[in-house]
Amino acid sequence: MEKPKYSVDGQVTLSREMNLLQITAIGVGAMIGAGVFVLTGIAAGQAGPALILVFALNGIIVVIVGACYAELASAMPRTGGPYYWLKAAIGPRWGFFAGWMSWFANILACSLYALGFGAFAEKMLEVCCISFLPASQQLSLPIAIIIMLVFLFVNYRGAVEAGWTEVVITGAKLAILFAFGLFGLTLVIGENNISQAFTPFFPEGAVGVLSAMGLTFIAFEGYEIITRSAEEVKNPEKNIFRAIFLSIGTAVILYLMIAVVMLGTTQAPQGEPVYLYLGRLGELGMIETTGQLLPYGKLVMLVAGLASTGSALNATLYSASRVSFAMGRGRDLPTSLARIASARRTPHLAIAATGVLSMTMLLLLRIREVAASTSLMFLLLFALVCYSLISLRHKQPGVKRSFRVPLVPLLPWAGVVSCVVLSFALMDLSLSAWITATIWIVIGVVGNHRMPGKQ
Repeated sequence: MEKPKYSVDGQVTLSREMNLLQITAIGVGAMIGAGVFVLTGIAAGQAGPALILVFALNGIIVVIVGACYAELASAMPRTGGPYYWLKAAIGPRWGFFAGWMSWFANILACSLYALGFGAFAEKMLEVCCISFLPASQQLSLPIAIIIMLVFLFVNYRGAVEAGWTEVVITGAKLAILFAFGLFGLTLVIGENNISQAFTPFFPEGAVGVLSAMGLTFIAFEGYEIITRSAEEVKNPEKNIFRAIFLSIGTAVILYLMIAVVMLGTTQAPQGEPVYLYLGRLGELGMIETTGQLLPYGKLVMLVAGLASTGSALNATLYSASRVSFAMGRGRDLPTSLARIASARRTPHLAIAATGVLSMTMLLLLRIREVAASTSLMFLLLFALVCYSLISLRHKQPGVKRSFRVPLVPLLPWAGVVSCVVLSFALMDLSLSAWITATIWIVIGVVGNHRMPGKQ
């Protein structure tokens, strides 16, 4: 059997061992994470029954952006994704800008998922063994730190280990969530007065829809992680774009199903609209709906919540470490981040740096601010990726592309405009997200300008 090659253009690379199932599981695992549990109830309170439209519109935007990712990844299958694409399309500074934003967005997402895991584990302990435990409010943060360390070790062990871990965890949570969705849909269809739950459809108007789209956009990120695994996937020219669309399709279908079930089956206190009740419950909205529908429903959904946040954390740690590895290899971050452990063929220092920063963020920031900041960083990044596709079509028209986006430049420009509009919608929801993003970008630009030895 042919040995894996560890160099691209004379540079050290990673072991090419993951298959389509493993890399799809990483994408799905990142997409169906804390967002669907933590943010669905909050978004219902902002948009009302139009939450269904929120998920559908976000799904359309994600398909457009995902198609751009698929074409670019098929043309330039390298770890780091947008970091390399923007370098080729617009220039080195924009490549750094994309990589720097992507790394921070993933670091924040890691913190969000670890905090979500800690919160669900805390609730699980309250339900199962409250009489044997001290005040459980003291347990959430230590659990978040412990699970972060566990998945850092899994990622250090290797891409195959991370991939198979993702297959197992993602499979478990998908089974639970689809069972919940299908059972709930049978109840929704059987209701005679179902229209009451979805009327009025736009109680908060267009502003509520846009705010909810911006807030929940983080729930749709994750497929882009697939492109960062390009040097570790077998047959990347075909498997990467297949995995992208499989991940997006699975997530969009599941989110729409859950939105319909939550709005159509939840029993609110008398006189209170269901969407306001879900908004008031916030991150506990989905847990409450499940508890009303099924015996031991809360316990079952807590298990799914643990699986979701755990798999998303695993996938996002993987993604963040590969971004910093690529930037170290390109001399936009310290070159030590591009070192690979000889025994495991993994970027151990990039993984460690990502872990330290992620644990710092989970100690400093609140969940709502983390979610808004992460969504903003991804929206800005996705807008740049869509534009880079247009530019590369002109600069490198002869490059082989296993997948091509139709209706260029119309569809990529639609992706750019949509991401920019949602970015500004987040300003009304969380000004701190823009402040956080601006500070990080300024730090990166100043630090990159002073990096020694850049080519």
